[in-house]
Amino acid sequence: MENKEIYLEVKLKEINRDIMKLNVKKRHLCKQLNTFKKIEQKPIKKETKKDQAMIESIYLLKSNPNRLFASKEICQYLKDEINYNTDSFAAIYKRIHHFEPQILQVRRGYYIYKP
Repeated sequence: MENKEIYLEVKLKEINRDIMKLNVKKRHLCKQLNTFKKIEQKPIKKETKKDQAMIESIYLLKSNPNRLFASKEICQYLKDEINYNTDSFAAIYKRIHHFEPQILQVRRGYYIYKP
């Protein structure tokens, strides 16, 4: 009877030790899962108005190839389409020309898309 009692106590200790190990593994996996979910659910950076203006300008110029646009026309288009007010298109043009080299400045204040 005493042997059986000792055997059961040892078995119980082994089971408790295994349970502790499983709990540690469970906590570790939960941390990994939470980290993965946080990385996956990071919000995508919203476009700024300047980025939208750049995209809309490229669209306008590409949709009308070989047409000469005055900077005032482009600024008015941006104001009408995305409510972006700007006095000068030159600052946007510098960024646009970096991404789309076929958009050219013909002379001061005039831009064209040459395919």
